Amino acid sequence: MDQQTNNEYGIKVAMFINEPKYLGTISEEEAKALGATLFSYTYGDESLGYKLTIYWAVNTHEDTIVRARYTYEGIASGIAVNHILALICTNKSIPQINDISYKALERLLRDNPTIEALPASERYTITFAIDAAKLAVKEYIHTPLSHEEKTVPCKDSPMSIASIKESIELHNIDTLEGLVEYTKAGSSDAACKENLLSYIEAHQKLLEEQKEAENALADVPFRELSTGYKIMAVETAIDNTVRQFLIMDGGDIDVLNVKENGEIFEVYISYLGACSDCSSSGTGTLQAIQNALRDKLDPNIYVIAI
Repeated sequence: MDQQTNNEYGIKVAMFINEPKYLGTISEEEAKALGATLFSYTYGDESLGYKLTIYWAVNTHEDTIVRARYTYEGIASGIAVNHILALICTNKSIPQINDISYKALERLLRDNPTIEALPASERYTITFAIDAAKLAVKEYIHTPLSHEEKTVPCKDSPMSIASIKESIELHNIDTLEGLVEYTKAGSSDAACKENLLSYIEAHQKLLEEQKEAENALADVPFRELSTGYKIMAVETAIDNTVRQFLIMDGGDIDVLNVKENGEIFEVYISYLGACSDCSSSGTGTLQAIQNALRDKLDPNIYVIAI
């Protein structure tokens, strides 16, 4: 293992950099031998200091990725990030790629669960990899992009307006410096900073409005709320308690409905991402969600996963 790389990064990241198992291309012949079709997608450009080409051998009968590789130009940590991305894409269906989250990928790169895998200045390599994979999915299934998904506002980042806004929301970014860490947008292109600042300010305003709505809901007993407001209250309670832990494990939940059954409030949820396959989702996770809602909202809440 290269000593300089080992000192700069943790053990896992250094190992993936020095032993890039999935680095390379997939040929048409190789894909055919696997009973698959070759699909590739390029994200970024050499002029940006970041260029990634994703190669997937896809079983088109099941839309499952049977082999994943990549070529990459950029800083060293991007090799490790895309190593993990290729690893977790393998044997997943194309729609499941959308469930891969920043936190899940970053956590797989850590040596210590409490210490981030990469320096703050290199977080963008994770954001870029996930953005590339999700855009590749849209390309594969021929999903047309919206105006914001097609518009790249800065010359120093390959990210679209939609992707930048998503990062601001995901990481609760409130400064341009924080935005550079996760997206590289505005790192050298001063012309786009005004627009970036407007996206950050819009998000902060939305958070303030949500906080005001939460405070208003908190003043009314749960049982007196309408069904729509009950769902909002449940979402807020989950946001403030268990959701962050679900997301860290690569999953999440969707609140479907709240129904009254006598004195009981039945909260119907659906598991998303990794939670949908987790063996504990029907027991420990469900109990944790139910306990949080009973503590925050009403002791007569029962959570039902469907």
